[in-house]
Amino acid sequence: MGPLASPAPGNSLDRTAHLIGEVGTVPAPVGSDVPHVVVIGGGGTGGAVAHDLALRGLHVTVLERGEITSGTTGRHHGLLHSGGRYAVGDAESAVECITENRILRRIAPGSFEENDGLFVAITDDDMDRLPGFVDACEACGIPATVLTADEALRREPGLTPGVKGAVQVPDGTMDAMRLPLRFFATAQRHGAVVRSFTEVVGLRREAAAITGVSIRDYVTGEESELAADLVINAAGPWAQRIADMAGVEVPIRCSPGVLVAVRGRWCDMVVNRLHPSGDGDIVLPQRGLCVIGTSSWVVDDPDELHLPEDHVRTMFEQGARLVPAVAGAELRAAWSAVRPLIGEGGSQTGRELSRTFKCFDHAERDGVRGLVTISGGKATTLRAMAEATADVACRTLGVDAPCRTRDYPLLPHTAYYTARGALGRAPIGTSPRRTTAPPASSTASTGSAPVTGRGTASGVAPAPARPAAPGTSGMPSTSTRALRVSRWKPGWPAPVMTDYVVPTEPITTVLDALRSVRWHTDPTLTVRHSCSHSSCGTCGVRVNGAEVLGCVTRLEDLPPGVVTIEPIANAPRVSDLVVDMTELYERLERIGRPLIRNSREVAPADLPTPVRLEDCVECGLCVSACPIAATDPDYLGPAALGAAWRAVAEPRGADPRQVFDLVDDHQGCWRCHLSFACSQVCPTGADPAFGIMSLRGTLTRRRLTRRRHDDDAARTGGHAGRAVER
Repeated sequence: MGPLASPAPGNSLDRTAHLIGEVGTVPAPVGSDVPHVVVIGGGGTGGAVAHDLALRGLHVTVLERGEITSGTTGRHHGLLHSGGRYAVGDAESAVECITENRILRRIAPGSFEENDGLFVAITDDDMDRLPGFVDACEACGIPATVLTADEALRREPGLTPGVKGAVQVPDGTMDAMRLPLRFFATAQRHGAVVRSFTEVVGLRREAAAITGVSIRDYVTGEESELAADLVINAAGPWAQRIADMAGVEVPIRCSPGVLVAVRGRWCDMVVNRLHPSGDGDIVLPQRGLCVIGTSSWVVDDPDELHLPEDHVRTMFEQGARLVPAVAGAELRAAWSAVRPLIGEGGSQTGRELSRTFKCFDHAERDGVRGLVTISGGKATTLRAMAEATADVACRTLGVDAPCRTRDYPLLPHTAYYTARGALGRAPIGTSPRRTTAPPASSTASTGSAPVTGRGTASGVAPAPARPAAPGTSGMPSTSTRALRVSRWKPGWPAPVMTDYVVPTEPITTVLDALRSVRWHTDPTLTVRHSCSHSSCGTCGVRVNGAEVLGCVTRLEDLPPGVVTIEPIANAPRVSDLVVDMTELYERLERIGRPLIRNSREVAPADLPTPVRLEDCVECGLCVSACPIAATDPDYLGPAALGAAWRAVAEPRGADPRQVFDLVDDHQGCWRCHLSFACSQVCPTGADPAFGIMSLRGTLTRRRLTRRRHDDDAARTGGHAGRAVER
């Protein structure tokens, strides 16, 4: 594929380590004379905007009502677009995609499954489109190679045998959460403050200018105001809610789509249908799953999503036309995500709207100074969206500083957590008014008026109740389920159990139920989540005492009765179901485990070996279940030890000798009692117990080899040489 050929995994990761060393210095504190920009929205766009502005020397604060990337960003299918899907009919978006595709590979190496993609013709009509598609790709600067049916099947054996032809383009797979975290991590390194679980509840306005925001912190319960020289609305599908606070409008249409994840990696390349954009016309590999997407319709409220059963069936039916094996694959998850598309009212499906992005300076558009909105675009174009927004911000603020993000290497995603652990929680803004207190005993019903007591922490006024949706479905409820959720906030003397009743459907998951509580009954409930299909690992909890991912644990699969939900164990508690993952990420950083590994051992000699994202999703369930981690805080733990074995078994930039030195310790692999609890709860089959046993076996063989070498040297009167490394 020429300029976008995949680099060897080891080379990419070595380059990452080298570049990180160049940006590892912490800048001097930002002075009070430096403009302060508040970015509303902790998705990929908000993170990229914060990164760009921080590099230009501005003081930046990011505010997100939930966990970072818990909105649209974490829930998309993870496609690194080549632009091929838009080359015919939306050339502007196609050019944006291929340009940013190249930049992201350069500044975030080791973050993508760089196996390319195929646009597959399975009918005569598809074949008729092929020449025009290739011409459009060429016009947009997208490398495109025409393949015969045999060539396509050789490159991707999982394709339908009925394929008539294909076009290879530089598509790829990204981790929808971890790529944005690299932007957030680098922004933090340069002084940006990121505040999750902090909702903007109002804009401070003086005459015709926005001068700050009113915020509510759902961890501490405090309400305050934060002054700003400029407010950037990067709230994605929720951007109009922020615009309403300023009395302005933005032409955004919320277009949800259903996606389905199935167990099994049935293809290594991204497989697209070579036809006009339609439902279920893409199958994308991600770790040990395949994601099929997507449908499209239009809604007014991005929090009121439903999951039509016929859309789920369509994903299977259409996906199987491209990759037949998905038809019989086990359903892992089905969910919907909202695209914030640029367009006026009138669209019924959203497919006719462009995928480009647009930045609105409300001083020019509406006569309201101090507010800028960025929306539209795609995950692939988040950096370009940020550059355009930062250009407007700097022009507005009179700052003469060029964009540096095109070539600036991003820190690894782990740095987002390890840096936050070192910095501590950001200080609250001015004028705190109320503080959360432990709730009294009560029961809350989703969709009813908020109940003061166990259902609602007193002191934090919940949002007005809206009609309830079962899980995230918005469809008529068929039943209800009682939840008993462990709650705790800083300053509470002890955790309390809070009861809720939620409407459910057969497909409702634990995460659906918790999100329903948060959006409709009790916004003070804090929970981590992002992807909704077990790829991010953030929604780990204990349900009825067992470690699970909430996004793939259906309520109907649990025993009858009250469902008890608690945070995972063996990690410091931050708020409610949110725990501090800093220690886990620090240990993973010490191991030096890269995210990308080989997908399979054997590939045709003249074709590159496919790569895949690491199976471990860093959920912490194995650490929570580990009996040794519960009693020995210095134990490296199963997540780090499992990662160590994978780094040794398949070197990908890590030095095996350094890994051995780290784990060959009484707090390393020898501390494990082999209860196998870690592997029993692992949601992705990473099997940390196997890794620990393999480390022990390898270390034992190394010691025996060294001893034999020393004995041989002693018998021959020689000197013991350097031990053989295995």
